[in-house]
Amino acid sequence: MFQDARAERRSRRVRQVATLALWCVWSSVSCSLVIDKDATQCTTDGDCARFAGTVCVDRACVDPAGQSPAFECTTHQDCVRQQGDYHICRQPDRKCVALRSPECATVSGDYTDEGAIFIGSLLTTTGQNQSFGKPAENSIRLALSEFTSLANGLPPAPGSTQRRQLVLIGCNDADDPIAAATHLTADLHVPAIIGASFSGVTIKVATDVTIPAGTLLISPSATSVAITHLQDDNLVWRTAPSDTLQANAISQLVDQVEGDVRTELGLSAQQDIKLAVVHKGDAYGKGLADTLEPQLTFNGKHALDNGSKYMRRDYGDPSVAGSTHYDTVIADVLAFKPHILLLFGTSEAVTDVFGPIEQQWPASTMVAGSRPRYIFSDGGLLQQLSDLVAANDDLRKRILGTVPGTANDLFKAFQKAYSGAFTDSTSPDVFGTAGAYDSAYLLAYSIVASGAQPITGATIASGFSKLVPPGTPTNVGGLQINGAFGLLTAGQPIDFNGASGPLDFDLATGEAPSDIQVWCLPRGDAGAGPGTSSGLFYNAATGLLEGSIQSQCE
Repeated sequence: MFQDARAERRSRRVRQVATLALWCVWSSVSCSLVIDKDATQCTTDGDCARFAGTVCVDRACVDPAGQSPAFECTTHQDCVRQQGDYHICRQPDRKCVALRSPECATVSGDYTDEGAIFIGSLLTTTGQNQSFGKPAENSIRLALSEFTSLANGLPPAPGSTQRRQLVLIGCNDADDPIAAATHLTADLHVPAIIGASFSGVTIKVATDVTIPAGTLLISPSATSVAITHLQDDNLVWRTAPSDTLQANAISQLVDQVEGDVRTELGLSAQQDIKLAVVHKGDAYGKGLADTLEPQLTFNGKHALDNGSKYMRRDYGDPSVAGSTHYDTVIADVLAFKPHILLLFGTSEAVTDVFGPIEQQWPASTMVAGSRPRYIFSDGGLLQQLSDLVAANDDLRKRILGTVPGTANDLFKAFQKAYSGAFTDSTSPDVFGTAGAYDSAYLLAYSIVASGAQPITGATIASGFSKLVPPGTPTNVGGLQINGAFGLLTAGQPIDFNGASGPLDFDLATGEAPSDIQVWCLPRGDAGAGPGTSSGLFYNAATGLLEGSIQSQCE
């Protein structure tokens, strides 16, 4: 009878613990219970040592005072055991949280490592523009793998002996960038995010989520001039230069293309050509057109002084429902019949504007030199463009574009490393890919440079000051990782040179100047090849277009 009574009390206490467990899950108030999926969490108080301050009550580790903050874990393994794979123990509140969410499917790195440092990415990895985001995400994964394989992660923090692994939580910004960014900041407390892919999303995510959260955002491909003076608490950075530089390059490229048109058509200086600018209606497309227009010249005068010889059209923003009007813009262009057409947008500029214009160009003008020369900005450097051009060699020769970045040895080494690591259809040549790779290195080196400070967006931003001149020149890539770690842990600065350029940041704006490459679609065995450097480039140091178009582009 005594044994039956004791058994009933134990059974009742177990039921109470189980009831409290369910209540803790459903309610939003603080609970002192440690929840575990295992039927037996402990048999002695010693089993609860991993949950400091708890004792074993009916096979569950419980805070006996009931007054300490609720906690569920002390290690990532606790959460894997309780919740399953891809769960970690979030600090400092010791809550189990899921690494993945509907928008965040990529987890790259050893997330169970107790010294792991989690960073996020916010890139367009699905849909029409996935050729931008997927290779950028791959580039971050490549950088993290180099830190792991060549240095066993980052050096220990001062006072510790535990090396630290970098782990990427990769999110897609195509559908709901705010939800993705909120998961990274509010749920996972990441100190830094690489992204977003495009300027408009970058500005919205920064102002709505990352700046209020104190999270650093570094974009490899957002170029809008509007980002330069964003009130960002020094938390928005980019490896991509402002479109001020790309506008400079485009204005000089127009001069050269105009000369080619005049030669081909036999036009005198007194005969006018017509030029049109067609752009996306977001911060990127409209911002680039606004920046270019005051310096754009043709026919020997400024664009706005050309009257009926100049046309500018905004086709709307595909991310805003009901705002696009492609058909109207296409009809205007076909009626205008420009000699030179500038297209500033992303995939829609290629598939929904450029493609239909070429297909519908009036047959009455189908003679040599009558169709337009196209100049794309970086957003047009896509596989979709090569696919549309295919074996049309006349069209291939009429296309040039601009893209920030370099074609130096560091970029070529990055291309080789990327192609060796990823055998899928993604390309290391897409704009922003090298910048994403560089961004991962910048975050890692800045964390090490920050020493014993807590790893936050602010401390990472502060650490960037140790990565610019006059430090020891240090190239991106695996060969110099350990040397850079040695200098930074000793408190010595480095001068970081990336695959996307020197990245000599203005610490007040979070931006770095960059050369602008002129790209073309080279001849290929089966038609137009992927966009590649033409040999012509805008030198950011001299402010001039230099080099010459290589034969493969002609």
